[in-house]
This record gives sequence, C-alpha cells and structure tokens, in this order.
Amino acid sequence: MIHSLVAGCFIILAFIVLINPPAHNTKAKYWFSGFLLCVGLGLAERDLYQQNPDFVVVSECSRFLIAPFLYFSIVYFTKPKFVFSIYSSLHFIPFVIFSFFAIVFLIQHEYPLSLPKPISRYFGLFLSFSLKLQILIYWVYSFLLLRKHRKNVQLFSTETNQVNLNWLMNLLYIILVIIVIAILSAGFSHLLIFPYLPIIYCLCSGFIAYYIIPQKEIYPFPETVKAEIQEIIEVSSSKKSPIARLTDPEIAFFKTKLEFIMEQDKPYLQSDINLFQLAEYLNISTHDLSFLLNTGLSINFNDYINNYRINEAKRLLKSPKHTHLSIEGIGYESGFSSKSSFFTSFKKIVGLSPLAFKKVDML
Repeated sequence: MIHSLVAGCFIILAFIVLINPPAHNTKAKYWFSGFLLCVGLGLAERDLYQQNPDFVVVSECSRFLIAPFLYFSIVYFTKPKFVFSIYSSLHFIPFVIFSFFAIVFLIQHEYPLSLPKPISRYFGLFLSFSLKLQILIYWVYSFLLLRKHRKNVQLFSTETNQVNLNWLMNLLYIILVIIVIAILSAGFSHLLIFPYLPIIYCLCSGFIAYYIIPQKEIYPFPETVKAEIQEIIEVSSSKKSPIARLTDPEIAFFKTKLEFIMEQDKPYLQSDINLFQLAEYLNISTHDLSFLLNTGLSINFNDYINNYRINEAKRLLKSPKHTHLSIEGIGYESGFSSKSSFFTSFKKIVGLSPLAFKKVDML
C-alpha cells in the first residue's frame, strides 16, 4: 500500500504544478507535470497489480513517457523559443510501439505476437532493459542540457542562482541513483536499499514541490527579445565565429558609452539587472550588446556586471564611512542579491573572501 501513497503524492503534485498560478515557464511546467503523473502511475502499479492486472499494461505505457517528458520539460526550461516539431515527436516512438501491443492485449487479453514461453520471457527482459536504457540515455541528454544552461544564463543575467535550475540538476542526480539501484536490484536486491525506495521517492516529491512551485521566470523578457536571447545562446554554443554586428569604430564608440553609463548611472547596483535592461541604457539591441561584450570586450554579461560590483564592494570594504555595514550588507549595497553569490563572485575575482580582503587591507 505504501507505493500507492507515494504514487498519490506524485499525482497530486503533478496537478499542483499544472495549475500553479504564476504564468511563466508554462510549457515547461506542463511537460514536467506529465513527467510527475507518469512516475505516479508507474509507482501505483506495484500495489494495484494484484487487484487489477490490466492496470500494469497502462502503467508500463506510462513508463515509456517518463524520460521524454522530463527531457522536454528541461528543453522548455532552458530554451526560450523552442518549437515542438515533427522531429521532436520521434522521441515517442518507443511509447507508440509499446502502446500498440498494450491496446491489443487489453482488447483480446493476448499479445498480437504469439511467442514460446522462453522467448516471451526474454522479450519481457528485453523490454525492461530497453526502458532502463531509454531513461539512462535521456538522463545524459538532460544533464548536458542543464550544464549548458548554467553557462548560458551568464550571457544575459546576473541573478543566476534563481534561474540556473540547480534543483533540476540535483533531481537528475537522485534519478541516476534510482536508475542504478533499479538496474542492480535484479541480482542484488538483498544487499541494496531497494525496499526503501518508496521513502526516497517520497522525499524526492517533497524536494520537487519545494523548488518547482516558486521557480522564477527563466527568461523575463518580451517575446521579441526571447527570440534574440535564443539566437545569442545558439551563437555562443556554436563553434563558428559570430557574425560581426558592429564595426570597429562602433565597438569603440559603444564601449566608451557603456563605460560612461556604468560609472555615472551605476546600473550594476540593481540586483535584477539583465542584458535587455542594459541594452536599453545604450539604446541598442540585446544582440548588439551581447556582441559588444563577448567579442569586443571578451567577457560575458554576468562577469562584466560582477566586476563592477566587486570593485564597488572593495571600495566599501576600505571606506571608514561604511564600517557599520556587515560583510553581507556590503554585498547587498554593491548590487548582489544574496550572500552566496557575493562571496562566490568575490573569491573568483579577487582570490580572497571579503572578510580576508578586509583584514589584509587593515594591516
């Protein structure tokens, strides 16, 4: 019965994610809701099989959707203007094939292919292995997508902690552990924690609920700008040299103008400053600003802004007028939105923690 309770947690969570009020990351949440629903149906199979053997057929179909649903939820989280195409539908071929066998079985209670018992047994093992292999392959694809996303968010945002989807990466690690346990459980179930998997699933559902519901908009830009951001990401991921959007004189002009704006208006003190907002200061497109930073100045947006913030923090740390501020307070005054992002950026750029820098300066 415990599997049914855990399954209920995932099914209810799927419904909550589906109706979650914030109108952002909508398509990603639809796919992630489908992923949660399929996991719930898969877990319910263990307790309901004895009462309704036909349910296992429906459940097995849903298992072939778990990996694609998770993968496409990550695709929609990480790609602002992704369009589902005919090519995308190829990811559901295993589900379609298995569904054909399942529907025939539900109608006539026998499979369309009559196989001898030994072969039928091996065929069942093959399906089980194929399912685990599918999930493993999609796990790798999803992992690579999220790792790229961590780099891509630095191209347009300084609020990386809120949009880098680290919780999804941690979820992938949990899924990997479950995959390994499931693969090894066939021969080593008495040595592993297989009987305790429902507890892991339950904790996992709570972990997902904690992070998915308050997830902020990944790309808080107008629709036209989202298309530009998508192109910027694709250019960054490409090995080809970007198309020159600015001439050398224009690069020199906008570089001077940008430096003036940063010194006079200090937009870096805004904790939520992004590429689009900074482009408005210069009255150029996000495309042109991205080209100016990445090609003209050889730096991404996140590092460019944080360099100014760290210089401001160093000034405040040295200033006798700001001794009343704590280290965290200085981080906030410099434009950082969290203690962790301030400490990480400071250590990366200066090579010392803010406290160590302050002590050295006092000597």
